Amino acid sequence: MGVNDYSNYLCFIGLMKTKWLLGLGLVFILTGTRFGGLFWGNGFFFHPDENNMARAVATLNWPQLHPHFFAYGQFPLYLTYLAYQTYSFVLGRGVFQLVPFKAAIYLLRFWSAAFSIGTIIVGWFLAKLLFKKEKWAKIYFLLLIFSPGLIQMAHFGTTESILTFVALSLAYFSLTYLRARQAGEIRKILLILSLISALGLASKVSVALFLLGPIVTFFLRKQAKRRKLGHLLFWAGTTLLLTILFSPYNLLDFSEFSRIIRYESGVARGTIPVFYTRQFINTKPFVFQLTKIFPWVLGLPLFIFLLISLFGCGWRVANLIFVKKRKFSLNSKFYILSAIFFPWFLFNSLLFAKWTRFMTPILPFLILLVVSFWQKLEGVFEKWNKQLFSILFYTFLYFSLFPGLLFLKIYLSPDIRLQASVWMNNNLPEGVTILSEAGNVVDLPLFNHKNFQVINFDFYSLEENQEQQRRLEELIVRADYILLPSRRVFANHWQLPDKFPRTARFYQRLFSGEMDFVLVKEFRVLPYWARFFLGSDLNSEETWTVFDHPTVRLFVRRR
Repeated sequence: MGVNDYSNYLCFIGLMKTKWLLGLGLVFILTGTRFGGLFWGNGFFFHPDENNMARAVATLNWPQLHPHFFAYGQFPLYLTYLAYQTYSFVLGRGVFQLVPFKAAIYLLRFWSAAFSIGTIIVGWFLAKLLFKKEKWAKIYFLLLIFSPGLIQMAHFGTTESILTFVALSLAYFSLTYLRARQAGEIRKILLILSLISALGLASKVSVALFLLGPIVTFFLRKQAKRRKLGHLLFWAGTTLLLTILFSPYNLLDFSEFSRIIRYESGVARGTIPVFYTRQFINTKPFVFQLTKIFPWVLGLPLFIFLLISLFGCGWRVANLIFVKKRKFSLNSKFYILSAIFFPWFLFNSLLFAKWTRFMTPILPFLILLVVSFWQKLEGVFEKWNKQLFSILFYTFLYFSLFPGLLFLKIYLSPDIRLQASVWMNNNLPEGVTILSEAGNVVDLPLFNHKNFQVINFDFYSLEENQEQQRRLEELIVRADYILLPSRRVFANHWQLPDKFPRTARFYQRLFSGEMDFVLVKEFRVLPYWARFFLGSDLNSEETWTVFDHPTVRLFVRRR
C-alpha cells in the first residue's frame, strides 16, 4: 500500500468514525428529548386524560378486561397492561397482577415517548423518499426532534403520540405501496398498512379521517381496476379484523361505546356545554389555531417561516395559473399527503373545542411544508448568492431548534407547583388564610407545614349560584392571600364579561388592585425571555400550559 493509499484509508476510517459519533449523538438526543423527564410532576398527576386512562388500566384484572372507558380505544390500555405484566413476570412476581395507578401513568408516558421516537424514525425515511438531497431529510429529522409540540405530547400518557405515528406511517407506507412492483413486497406493505390503520382506530376512532390517504393511493396506482379493488378490500377487511382484536369492547359493548362517543362528540361540537370548554366561546376556526396553537407547538421562529412558506406556495400557484396561464398539476405524493393530513386539519379546526392536542398529528406535515419551501428557496439563491443563503439558513435553523431545547427545561426541573409550595412554606406566616381556585385537575399540593387554611373556591359555578356569590364576598374579606394556580380560570373569564360578568369582575378587581390585593410573586418554570421563542403562555390555548408548566400567581393583601 502506497503512502497516498494509506492516507486515503485513514481519511475513510476517520469519516466513518465521525458519522458513527454523529449518529450516536443524534440517538442520544432523540431518546433524551422523549424519555428525559417522564416522571415530571414529582408524584402528582395533573393531566386529566392520562389520569382517566390510568384509572381504566388499573381496573383491568384478567380475565375481566372490560375497561368501562370509551373516550379512547382499548389498544393503549391493553398495551400498558401487557407491559406491566411483563415487568411483573421478569421480577418474579407472576402475571395477572393489578396495575397500580402510578405505574399505569408512567407506562402510558413510556409508550407515548416510544411512539414519538417511532414518529421521528418514520419521518426520516419519509423525508428520504421525498427529498433528492439527504441534507433536507436530516434537517427535517432535526426539526421533528426539537418540535415543542411533539416533545410535550411525548411526555403525556395520552393517545396523541400514537395518532401522530399512525398518520406519518400511513403517509410513508402509502408512498412505498405506490412504488412497489413485486407481488410479495405489495402484500407485505398491505399488511403493514392494515396493522397501522388498526392500531390507530383501536386508539381513537377519529383516525378514520387519516384513512382517506391509503384509499386515494389504491386508486392512484397504475394497475388493473380489479386488482386495485382487491387490494382495497384486503386492506379494509384486515384493518377491520385487527381493530376488533385490539379494541374488542367497542363492538362487545356497542351501546355504551356509542353513548360515550355521542357525549364526547357533543362536547367537541359545543352542543353539550361543560366548564372546561369555556375558552372556545366566540372563537373562530383556523384563526384560533393560527393565533393560539401553532406559534407555541412549532416555536415562534419556525411558525414565522411556516407563514412565509404558505404565502410562497400560494403565490407560486397563483402565478402559474393566472400569470403564466399554465394548468397547475400536482404529483401523486402531494395528493396522498394531503388526503391524510388535510381532512384531519379541516375537521378538527371546525370543531367548537379546539384543543392543542387536536393539531398534534399534523405537526410533521407542517414542518414538511417548511423544509420543502427551504429546498425551493435554496434553488433560487444558488443562482444569486449561495453563501449568503447558507449563512441565513443555518442561523434561522439554529433559532428554530432552540424552542424545543428550551422547552425540555419543563420536564428536567422540579414541578413549578412544588416550587411554589416550597416557597410559600418558607416565606408565608403561619396560619394564614389562602383563597385558591378549584377546577385545576389537582389542587396545588401545599405541604402545609404552617397550618395554612387553603380554600379552593369553585369559580365555574359563581354566575348562577347566589350562595357561592355571598360566600365569595366573605372569603375576600377573610383571605390574607389569593392564589391562582394557573391561567385556566381567570384568562377564560375576564375576556367574556358579557357571559360571565361576576367572575370577570372579580379578576378585573384583583389584577387592577381595586380589591386591595397586590401581586407578590409569580412562579414560572421558563424564564420571562422564553416568550420570544415560545410565545406568552397567557395567550396560548390553555391546555398547552396548565397541565405541565402553569404560571402560579400569589397575591397578598395590602396592610
